[in-house]
Amino acid sequence: MDIGCLEVVVPRKDNPFMKFLRVFLIMLCVAFIFLCMVSTWGIGTLIALVIGVACGVGAFFVGRNVNIEFEYSYVEKELRVAKIINKENRKSLGKYDLEKMEIAAPIQSIHLDNYNHKDLKTIDYTSGVINDPDDRYVMFFSDCKVMIEATEDLVNAMRQAEPHKVYRD
Repeated sequence: MDIGCLEVVVPRKDNPFMKFLRVFLIMLCVAFIFLCMVSTWGIGTLIALVIGVACGVGAFFVGRNVNIEFEYSYVEKELRVAKIINKENRKSLGKYDLEKMEIAAPIQSIHLDNYNHKDLKTIDYTSGVINDPDDRYVMFFSDCKVMIEATEDLVNAMRQAEPHKVYRD
């Protein structure tokens, strides 16, 4: 059984602070632009205009990071991770070669006991939500620890590629 390409999309948990910040910046933008329109021209009007435009630009950039999804693409012993912003823009975050992987197992697995003490950089590509059957997997590489939310199909494909490195528990 050969798996050519497998894709999994995991939506990131919404950050309530970012939503609040976006609404707050929009309200500030509207308030300062309105203040600029009703006042007589002077230095205060120019300052209000600059602050209003800056709040509008800030709301735009904060709004871009409200809806984020991670996409895992498994292609020929390689896991590619991309970030999808607002269902429009895709940014490649990394490529992980499974042949260079030391171990992959569920986050609570006893197989990870020898690896958890290592002080490695942790890269989190999960949704931020811990489900009841915890579907988060940890993959250890020589320089980093990668956390993903793997489906059964993705685990089976990785296990087919590297059977002695991928555990299901």
